[in-house]
Order: sequence, then C-alpha cells, then structure tokens
Amino acid sequence: MAGLFSSLNMSSSALKVHQAGISIVSNNISNMNTEGYHKQKLNLGTLTLDLPIGNNVMNQVKTSAGVEAISVTRYTTTFIGSYYRDQLTDQAYLEQQKKAVTDLAEMFDELGGRGLDSALEGFYEALDNLNQYPSDMSARINFLEAAETLTSSMNSISNNLNNIKNLSVGDGSSPESLQQSELYTSVQSLNDYLQQLANINKQLSNSQTGTLENNNLLDRRDLILNEISKLAEFKTTIHDDGSVTLTLGGTKIVSGNKVLATFDVQTATKYDEYCQQNGIDNNNECNAVIRLVKESGSVIENVNNRFDTGKIGGIISSATPGDGVNVNSVLDNLDTLAQTIADVFNELQTRDGAFYIDNVDGNVQLSNEDLDQYVIFTTSDGSAEITAGNISINSLLTEGDGYNKIAAAYFEDYDPTAPDPLANIDLNAVGNANNIIAMINTKTDNTSAAFDAIGNIPLSDYYSGIISKVNAAVTSATNAADAQDAVVQSLDNKTAEQTSVDLNEELTDLVKFQTAYSASARVFTTCNTLLDTLVNLGL
Repeated sequence: MAGLFSSLNMSSSALKVHQAGISIVSNNISNMNTEGYHKQKLNLGTLTLDLPIGNNVMNQVKTSAGVEAISVTRYTTTFIGSYYRDQLTDQAYLEQQKKAVTDLAEMFDELGGRGLDSALEGFYEALDNLNQYPSDMSARINFLEAAETLTSSMNSISNNLNNIKNLSVGDGSSPESLQQSELYTSVQSLNDYLQQLANINKQLSNSQTGTLENNNLLDRRDLILNEISKLAEFKTTIHDDGSVTLTLGGTKIVSGNKVLATFDVQTATKYDEYCQQNGIDNNNECNAVIRLVKESGSVIENVNNRFDTGKIGGIISSATPGDGVNVNSVLDNLDTLAQTIADVFNELQTRDGAFYIDNVDGNVQLSNEDLDQYVIFTTSDGSAEITAGNISINSLLTEGDGYNKIAAAYFEDYDPTAPDPLANIDLNAVGNANNIIAMINTKTDNTSAAFDAIGNIPLSDYYSGIISKVNAAVTSATNAADAQDAVVQSLDNKTAEQTSVDLNEELTDLVKFQTAYSASARVFTTCNTLLDTLVNLGL
C-alpha cells in the first residue's frame, strides 16, 4: 500500500513539473517576437528523500520521490553587457551626427529650390545686363531685384539653419522653444528611464533568482539599460541580485530602488543670469545647459561636458561651436560670406570716383551727391554687423527713384578737391571705366582687401567650399554611422543566435513535456485504480 502512495505522489508531482515545462515552452513561443526577450528553459532534478538506504533495494526505492523543478534558466550571452551598451552609445552618437549634417545638406539643395548658386548666378547676370544698359530703368530695377533675391536666399538659409539649431537645443532664451527641442525631450526620457530602472531594481531585490519572474525582470532591466545607453554613457555596476548602480562622472545616479540624481535643462539666457548672480564663470556655448540635480537638493551646474557621446552628446555636439562641420560653423561661414558680399559691393558703390546717373530737370548727368548713403547692402534690423540672417537691400535704392543711385560710372583720376572735378577727366584714359565692370569682375577678381575674410577667393568659390565641406561631412558621418550600425547588427545577430526563441526547439520540448505529462497521468490513473481495488477488497 505504501508503495502505491509513493508512486501516486511521484506521478502527481511529475504532472505539476511537466505542466510547468509546458508553461515555459508556451511562454517562449508567446514572446518569440517580444523585443529583448530571452528564451528560458526549465531545469529538472531528481527529488530524493533523506532516508537510510543501505543495500536494501526496497529502501532505495522508497528514497526516490520523483522529479522536481530546480530553476528556470534564462539564456544570455556575454554580448549583453558593457561592451554591447558601449556600442549602442556610439551608434546613437554617430546617428545623431549623421542626422545633423544631413539636415544641413538639405538646406543647400539647389534642385529643391534652396541654396545660393542660382541666386548668385542671377545676381551677376543682372549685373551683365546693367552693364549693357547702364541708364535703363528696367535694367537697374532688375539688378536690385536680383540683389534682393540673393539676400532673401541668404536670409532663408540662415533662418532654416537657426530653426535646425532651435529644434535641437532651443533658441537659447525661450522656455517654450527649449521644451520643444530634441535635447529637452531626450533628457526627460532619460529621467523616465532612470526611474524605471530604480523600480526594476526594487523588484529584482524582492524576487528569487532562477525563477520565471526574475528572468522576465532581467529582460526588462536590459531593455532599459539599452535605452539609457542610447542616450548617454554611464558606468554600470550589476550586483548579484541583478540590480544595477548607474554612475555618471563619479556621481551616483541610480542605486538600489532610489534615483539619487536627475537632470534638468535650462536656457542659456537663464543660466547666464544664474551665473551672474552666483559669480560662476560660464563658459557654456550651447543654447541649453543640462544640470544634475541631486536627491538632496544640491545641484551640479552645467554638466554638458559629461554628455560627450550617445544621442544627448550628439545633440550637444551638433549645436555647440567647435571643430568640424555643424550648424554653428556653417552659419559662421554664411555670415562671413554675407559680410564680404556687402563689403565688396558697398566699397565699389561708394568709392571715390564712383558716380551715378542723375536726372535733374530733364537733363541726364553724372553725380556723386550723398553717395555714401546709397550703399547697396545693409541690415534689416539696424545692427552694424551684417550677417546672412539680416543682410538686405538698402531701402533708399528701392524707394521712389532710388534705383537711379546705382553708381554705374567710375573715374580713377577723379579729384574731388579740384574746382571742376569732372572738367579735365579723359573718359577714354586707362583706369577710367564703367563701375559695373568692376562689380562684374568680382566674380573672378579677388584682389580687393574686402576678400580677406574669405581667404581671397571669389565669392562663388567660397560658397562652393561651404557646400563641399558639408557634403564631405555627410559622407564621413554616413560612413561612420553605417560602420557602427554593422558592428551593432553583428552583435545583435550573435545575441539572437543564443537567446532568441527557436520554434523547432520549442516544439521538440513541447512534445517531450506532453509525452511525459501523459505518461505521468497514466501512472497516476493506474495507481489510483489499484488503490480503489485494494480498498474495495478491504486490504
């Protein structure tokens, strides 16, 4: 009778164990498309009773108690670790760099109606036309319209580049602009992940290792760590219970179930005010400043330099002045080009010996009266410094008959101190030429000191150099990002080989557990029937 009870208990426990095995297989199959899921396996062991055995066969039989579920193994790999997360961090940084320079390149898409090539070409074509018909009103107006098209194109590109910068880090002063920026949303996402990690740490510390619950928590932990790694590089310490401590630049950020520090973002203007009030030397050159706020309430000001990689590092790098091609360097180059264009043509327009054709009482004559007021290029905002964003046409030239004030004539031997400066000028002498010719020659002649700022090269060549640098940066960033993508993909593939769910393997395990379950059920039924018979017989 005792033997039947023992067999009944063994088959009963076997039913539970093999049912658990079927559940594990079912869980694997259910999560075969779940991101970050690692396949699991039920580990079985022989259940024995602590009884003296000796050489008695019956005693040996009695010590056998059947099967037990020892643990649930979570398939993992050495690639799920700091090395893999480092690669994710680099990948996110390079992808952000690629995106930044690609966005820059799109601002100079000539086929898409952007860029300056066509505007510069149209400007010089209008000068050629004006040279042929220097006294023609329509030729003068056409030239001013071409000049306005050029300045409008520069304004538009500058505005678009600033928009790119604002979308990355805000405009530097407006809280609304900052909150809509990619940097702000990325930092907020980072804070959210830090809290999620602390919550997972708490659950891991309360769970038993080698269980289904614990393994699922480890999957979620790794996913969160991967997402954090895409944003920034942290030092990660994984403890025996699976919980994680995160450190940034020597400061603990997450430890156990607590977030010890979070991050906030300030506009550069607000941070400048704070620095002035607190006597802090502010070397920040970005529109936004990240601060580290500790749980205690203390603040580490301006930790931008701690984010030198990952997506956040890529955002800061692409919007901060420095070496390489980014939105700031391109804006600086465009501002230099705008200032040079203004300097070159304003100098020719207002130089000594330059004259415009005036109409006085129906008589056409040369004049240079108040010529200094009729510079061609000025600023739209009244500032002294000309940039790509504010360069515009002098409104005096576009109002009324202002178009007549374009200095079409130039006399090299003009002497303003002579009693009659124009009386003795030989119009055919060497050096006396049409002033428009001098303007046209700026397309290839770069000897004027006004060209010093752009390295004494023609305007179109300088602009082409900007485009070449941007395109080269796109190629370089794309190659670097693609190469890093290949590294991460290779690691993903190797990880998938070891941790992803294999349907064939799961079906094999399912058949194995189903067969064992059925056999155990048959043993249980048989034992139960025998017991009923013995009871009925009164034995």
